Amino acid sequence: MRKGKTRSFPKVRMAVLLSLVALLAVGCASTTRSGIKSVGSPVVDTFVEKLMDSKSAELLKDGMAGNLIMLTGMAELAPENRLGLQQCAMLYASYGMMVEDEDPEYAKVLYAIGKDYGLRALKTNRAFRIGLAQGKKIPELVDELGEEYAAAMCWTGLNIGLLILHQMEDPMALMALPDSVSLIQKSVEYDPDYYHGVGKAYLGAYYAMVPEFLGLGGGPEASAKMFEEARRITGGKFLMVDVFEARYLATYMDDAEKFDRLLNRVMTTPNEVLPGGTAMNDLAKMKAKYYLSIKDQLF
Repeated sequence: MRKGKTRSFPKVRMAVLLSLVALLAVGCASTTRSGIKSVGSPVVDTFVEKLMDSKSAELLKDGMAGNLIMLTGMAELAPENRLGLQQCAMLYASYGMMVEDEDPEYAKVLYAIGKDYGLRALKTNRAFRIGLAQGKKIPELVDELGEEYAAAMCWTGLNIGLLILHQMEDPMALMALPDSVSLIQKSVEYDPDYYHGVGKAYLGAYYAMVPEFLGLGGGPEASAKMFEEARRITGGKFLMVDVFEARYLATYMDDAEKFDRLLNRVMTTPNEVLPGGTAMNDLAKMKAKYYLSIKDQLF
């Protein structure tokens, strides 16, 4: 159990949970003998969208544990529903990014859970599920996943990659890097603009960390190109792109001036410039402030 202040689960939140469960049941499109097969409830989708468009990432962070209890509970009611599992993977990754600077151990737990939900979403694909059971590796199986799995691949890959970033000293953890990259690259191939370009922003960070001479597509030039592609998707309105570029590419290039310029732009840009991404932009501000505070440790 995570150390620190305990989180309550008040009656009003339980009431919300019961209401959402009821709406979930009403929204079920079909069932099989093995349980709920398709949720088809726009209420849950809207709930998640509203969460990620919250005005304050700090406020969202404070309530995220309870929200995850609700949504993961609903996902377990429909254990074969890809969309519900995919949403859990997304929210665990988002929550992990919210807490990782102050509590990296807790973030690792969240990313590991998010990875599990993401893989469960991908395993709703029969060929992918059987391939894993036969011992095949994820990079060998991504081509089995169709376009409808683009979002699940993105969040699964992000959870794996973000977990690795907290275990860079562990050679065993680094062995999962090809899984992360292959999933996100395939996701980007299907949907280059998904979630404001978060997949391309991650690839930009990955390319910054991987030396060009290894022949794995890395290097500063590839990194800068990927960050620019990610930025172009929203016209620079998704501020997490600037945060990733400052933290990974600018530090790799030992470019303190660029580091400052990118993060100061984040700090002065209104969160609301990106419809549907207010909370993520506010989170970008939180991370920019933190990275600026530890600049001396990064350069």
